[in-house]
Amino acid sequence: MKSYFIAIIGIVSVMVFWTLVQHYWKRIFPEDVVDDDAMANRTKCSNCNCTTSCENKAVQ
Repeated sequence: MKSYFIAIIGIVSVMVFWTLVQHYWKRIFPEDVVDDDAMANRTKCSNCNCTTSCENKAVQ
């Protein structure tokens, strides 16, 4: 039962941490936030799943 509560506390902690990241990201970069997800489309990534330096990003 103890490990169950540790898992719940861990998951809730990660969720709270991510909410804080989103909140402060919106405050630091308000001009780039047009979505509830503050970090969506932040890098202008074309989502090509490349694992090296992105050639598509350089074109944009």
